[in-house]
Amino acid sequence: MTKAERRLIEDRHNRKAAKQLVETGVAQVKADLSARGIGGRIKDSVVKEADDAVATGIAVVGENKAVVAGTFSLLLVWWLRGPLGRLLSRVFGSKSEAVQDADVSAWSDQE
Repeated sequence: MTKAERRLIEDRHNRKAAKQLVETGVAQVKADLSARGIGGRIKDSVVKEADDAVATGIAVVGENKAVVAGTFSLLLVWWLRGPLGRLLSRVFGSKSEAVQDADVSAWSDQE
């Protein structure tokens, strides 16, 4: 047997061993997927990520209560800006039509 023949036999043996490893891995993946499908895995991953996000959010709120309260207050005021504006207009009175017209003409003269 020549050196080239021995090398051919060794290469063939190594190729068969590698193929067997790949086939074993593929069989294991198929068995895992049949036990629990891709949808279940995605659902578990999403639930875990959401749970981690909630835990992180709770930790951030615990450390920065004043910032969170201020942000919430500003968002609430912005959301209620229309009703609050009407309320303040009723309480403090609104400008008369003549004053509003004068303000508009003053602005248009500057342009």
